[in-house]
Amino acid sequence: MTNNKVLYIVIVIVVLVIIGGFFFFSGNKSAQNGTEIGQQAVNQPSTERQVSDTTMIDCGQAQDPGCFMNRINGCLPVTTKMVASDGKTSINIAILGVENEKCHFQRKINNIMDLDCQFPKGTFNVNTLDQIFGNDRGLQKVVDDACVKPGF
Repeated sequence: MTNNKVLYIVIVIVVLVIIGGFFFFSGNKSAQNGTEIGQQAVNQPSTERQVSDTTMIDCGQAQDPGCFMNRINGCLPVTTKMVASDGKTSINIAILGVENEKCHFQRKINNIMDLDCQFPKGTFNVNTLDQIFGNDRGLQKVVDDACVKPGF
């Protein structure tokens, strides 16, 4: 049963990465459509709405993977939520930003901290995220060196 959960999570992430890659390579500026935490979205032209590099963006339920993907390479603060294909497992991922020259990333599964990572500058990207979710990108050592599992 545990292997099935992992497989479902991996499948969800692979789909999100593929869709996010499409948005990234198509030049979509969907990060501007994210809403700041605690604020409602307002239909404003993107030129009026500027998001600072330190503003936490909530991309919601990952319906727009480009929202998260557009902020990942710059280690800009962003959160998103997903539900595994079992329909029950909740996955929250967050980039908290740069802290002490490292990119701070966290993952919660069913609201329990599962991973807390401090990636050295330039090592956290879409491929690293894919590796975190079990898809081999040759970056396991980078993940192992940067991440701890709280409580272990």
